[in-house]
Amino acid sequence: MNTPSSPPHAPALWRRASFWVLLVAAVALAGVGALVAQRMESAKASEAAKKDAPPQTLEFGPGDVAVVQLQPLARTVALSGSLTPVTQALVKSSVAGEVRQVLVREGESVRQGAVLAQLDTTDARSRLDAALADQAERRSRQEIALRNRDTNQALLKQNFISQNAYDQLISTHQGSEAALQWADAQVKLARKAIDDAVVRAPISGQVAKRLVNVGERIAPDAAILSIVDLSRLELEATVPASDVATIAPGQVVHFQVDGFGTRAFAGRVERINPVAEASSRSIKLFVAVPNADGSLRGGMFAQGAVSLAQSSPMPVVPISAVFEEAAQSYVFTIEDGKLAKRALRLGLRDEALGLVEVSSGLAAGATVVRIRMKGLKVGAPAVVRKLSAPT
Repeated sequence: MNTPSSPPHAPALWRRASFWVLLVAAVALAGVGALVAQRMESAKASEAAKKDAPPQTLEFGPGDVAVVQLQPLARTVALSGSLTPVTQALVKSSVAGEVRQVLVREGESVRQGAVLAQLDTTDARSRLDAALADQAERRSRQEIALRNRDTNQALLKQNFISQNAYDQLISTHQGSEAALQWADAQVKLARKAIDDAVVRAPISGQVAKRLVNVGERIAPDAAILSIVDLSRLELEATVPASDVATIAPGQVVHFQVDGFGTRAFAGRVERINPVAEASSRSIKLFVAVPNADGSLRGGMFAQGAVSLAQSSPMPVVPISAVFEEAAQSYVFTIEDGKLAKRALRLGLRDEALGLVEVSSGLAAGATVVRIRMKGLKVGAPAVVRKLSAPT
């Protein structure tokens, strides 16, 4: 079978096509190289322009900087804890009985001696009636024994009865007197049970919790109500054991309470627990807190500090101006129109004022940058913009 042969001019066409492909590729590579070279030249020119351009001047407002001043700081010890009413009472029932009335509700104010609840007195009155009847019977027997003693005393003097018979009468009289005293005591107990059925407030204050309802039958010593006096509170707070040596009764404590925003409260250290907490090794303080307006409540959480003796005047800077790096504290200052970096050794801190003492590294009158911002470099031009006068 015959097959068609390739045309005699095919190799020439192949060589001509390859030539044009190589030519196009070479032209493309040359264009890319020229573009890269152009961009590199442009980048070099931009870098050179940046180097030749003057550095940008940093402008700070009056609130962005602070002038170092000499000022004493009070040393403080931080503390936290809960508020507890100093005077509180858990009102309990002295007798058993059914609750007939509960006259107060939670949150109501009560005065000492006011009636809070009433128990059923049916059983108590029945016992009182029985005690009164027994008392009357024993008083009658005692009166008969007394008359017999007096009558037979005269007969003994006339020797109409023996001494032994008279001694038996004396014994009978003494027994009747003892029985009458026992009956009197039972009457007093029965009357007290009736009085105890009326539950009264042992202190003045506010009802914190109501524990029974009408119709319940309660046993003796059952809790009925809880009353607290909010006029005086106590802050039970803990401090590290290492700081207790610097704290003494009478020192002022400033604190804030959740829910009152920035409102500040004050109290005084009243007692210090002699034993550390086993779990945290901290010491509990008891701070007396006056609360005449009743705004504070028991159980609220407070955070504050004990104010100790003030230090002598020292240079102070805002805590926000201090940076930390590799265990070294430093600040940025503005000196002769440029930023400078000054290493510091710090002293006492006052978190409430937001200030910290400078033991060394900075003198009074220096201007420090108090705001946190990126891009601060030593030697950069810096100025403080003055406030414009109102027009």
